[in-house]
Amino acid sequence: MNYKTPVLRFPQDIATAVGLITQGECIAVKTETVYGLAADATNEHAIENVFKAKGRPANNPLIVHIASVDDISHWARDIPDIAYQLADAFWPGPLSILLKKKRWVSDKVTGGHDTIVLRVPSSENFITLIRAANTGLAAPSANKYKFISPTCAEHVLRSLDGRIAAVVDGGQSDVGIESTIIDVTAPVPTIVRPGPIDDLMIEQALARPVKYADSLGVTVPGSAKQHYQPNTPVYLLSTEALSQMLLHNDEGVISYTALSESIKGECRNIIQLARDPAQYSAHFYASLYQLDKQNLRCIYLEETPYDKAWLAINNRIGRVVAK
Repeated sequence: MNYKTPVLRFPQDIATAVGLITQGECIAVKTETVYGLAADATNEHAIENVFKAKGRPANNPLIVHIASVDDISHWARDIPDIAYQLADAFWPGPLSILLKKKRWVSDKVTGGHDTIVLRVPSSENFITLIRAANTGLAAPSANKYKFISPTCAEHVLRSLDGRIAAVVDGGQSDVGIESTIIDVTAPVPTIVRPGPIDDLMIEQALARPVKYADSLGVTVPGSAKQHYQPNTPVYLLSTEALSQMLLHNDEGVISYTALSESIKGECRNIIQLARDPAQYSAHFYASLYQLDKQNLRCIYLEETPYDKAWLAINNRIGRVVAK
């Protein structure tokens, strides 16, 4: 397939990628979570390009990715000690920290809020780009707003071909879902977006309680009710309901049990993911992409367990099936 958006390679095309960032363009690059749409967070024109490419509402804030913990004070003010404790424990990695922003930081980056979300990624591709560009990079997921988050370059091009300056093909993202976001501006550290780093891990690092937000509808990246959705309608069903249905070949299934052994009918579009939540998460979005390409009538998701270990992926599943 001939793409309108050029595909760059890591590391040989890093200079080209940095040049595009410097010119105010936005490019897709692999992070350990999903592919991000990176742009210079100090350049308002570049940030506008991100929102335009994604079709994302202007009041939806962006995470700014930085090179090291030393950069926190450049972007944030009134920084509590626990922010540094969290950074020491989980950076580089899939934890984003919500703080009060410095007044010079553009409202375009923060969606008009007086807070900013910061993260140091562990992806070699992305951290190399940040250091070479010598600036913080705003980087939401590299897809159209509310579409499936991409975990490889092909996914990015399926959504944003012709809308961005380049995609840096770094292979498959490892984690597969977006970072945890924790708000440390309140007296009790509060997880406002569940992710790979859960409350127990954070409590162990801080030696103090943390909580999940009472309403996960708070305005942070990934907080829209309908999100991560393919073009194909998706429905959530119990294991029992799926095993009793007569499924057809124009339908698809994503399961986490050996459901294929009990499914009735001619359906062959069955993807069985792991029973481990981290492994399930790593391949969830890719499975949605795989089935969405087949022009099916619908996709069925088998309900996953409702215990805390599955909270992050259930948060995504709830938004995938929201109507």
